[in-house]
Amino acid sequence: MDKPPLHVAEPAAPLNFVGSRLRSMLRALWEDFRRSLTTNGLGRQFWTYLAAASLFNTGMFIFFFLYNLFLLDYGYTERFLGQVRSANALGGIAGAIPAGILAQRFGLRSAMLLYLVLVVLFSASLALFVSSALQLCLAFLASAAAIAWSVCTLPAVAQLTTEQNRSFGFSVNTASGIGLGVVSSLAGSRLPASLARIVPTATSGQLKQEALLVACGIIAFAVWPASRLRLGPLPASEKKLYPRNPFVFRFLAAMCVWSFATSAFSPFFNAYCAKYLRMPLGQIGVAFSASQLSSMLAIVAVPLLFRKVGLVTGITFAQIAAAASLGLLARMSAASGAAAVYVIYTAFLWISEPGMFTLLMNRVEASERSSASALNLLVMSLSGAIAAPLAGGSFARYGYPAVLGVTAVVTLTAACLFRLLVGRELLPGAQPVLKEAPASRFVGL
Repeated sequence: MDKPPLHVAEPAAPLNFVGSRLRSMLRALWEDFRRSLTTNGLGRQFWTYLAAASLFNTGMFIFFFLYNLFLLDYGYTERFLGQVRSANALGGIAGAIPAGILAQRFGLRSAMLLYLVLVVLFSASLALFVSSALQLCLAFLASAAAIAWSVCTLPAVAQLTTEQNRSFGFSVNTASGIGLGVVSSLAGSRLPASLARIVPTATSGQLKQEALLVACGIIAFAVWPASRLRLGPLPASEKKLYPRNPFVFRFLAAMCVWSFATSAFSPFFNAYCAKYLRMPLGQIGVAFSASQLSSMLAIVAVPLLFRKVGLVTGITFAQIAAAASLGLLARMSAASGAAAVYVIYTAFLWISEPGMFTLLMNRVEASERSSASALNLLVMSLSGAIAAPLAGGSFARYGYPAVLGVTAVVTLTAACLFRLLVGRELLPGAQPVLKEAPASRFVGL
């Protein structure tokens, strides 16, 4: 009896199968998202707020991406970039203090509109006036206004959602910010070239200056949807209880060293690509956009990692991996390889820092969480304000490979210190799982 002929699959069959599965997954994700919108019932006022926040975030991402490169074109070095970054950090501290007070006194909507206008004015002035003294002063003021706006967005989302859909509303708000970071970085890298077709005689610095003003115009459009918000008064502020738990002080000491290490390179990535790797602007945009995408994927992976190995162990592993990534980056000279390593480094940052925030919130009393969070933000900002000018001056004097190598050692030291100071794992069965990640890295100049 003859054997039946064997069926030989066409070469394209696996590709067709993969494509079919991918389309099915995308359809399922879209249906889940559509059902979530229907079930959770976010109202028109929430989407009005999201339109204003999206315009703000888009303009800020473009501005943030191009600003260092704009300063480099006008003759500034990494030393001055570090000083500007320090002014940003100090401005963020100054802006967070009166934000809630003004919102309570004049109303949340009025405060948000005021902060939007100030962000546009100070940011546009940064693009127009290139004097070093004015740059430092305006960087401080622009960062203060941007942080004040961000402080107001949390109670705004809380007011525009209900208990049933509040978690979904915050998730949509965070996800839209990250997604806009991916797209905006690419748009910012191509904006000067698009403007060059309109003004072909403009220099590279002038084109970036015009692109920064376009970014300010995008932020200015956020005033229209923000003015249509209907927000109620904020509740009276409660008395803050500052934690006296010894764990908090050990945690803040570890966070101080960690923030110092991470603030020594992240603000200089676009300058590193432009000056050391000699990457064209379009490639820098792709690398920066990829780092935002890796952050989003890391946020998705965080709960799974912490469930598997525990919170403290997971954070320590991520910090050690971040240190190893910096050490590898110090030895890289090829643009494509360095960009890939930076994308990995960014992912490990997004695993470790939100995990540390979650750990802090779970180890203090509910009445102490607001003050503990404020202390954590203060320590991170002050560490960044010190690290940025030191790193900038070192990059200008010693070059990127040497300073990145030292930064990798400091990062590894911070990881070991965190493990030593934080101590043993939480008891089995009491391991907290990170549900939402703060979006602090996506806000500000």
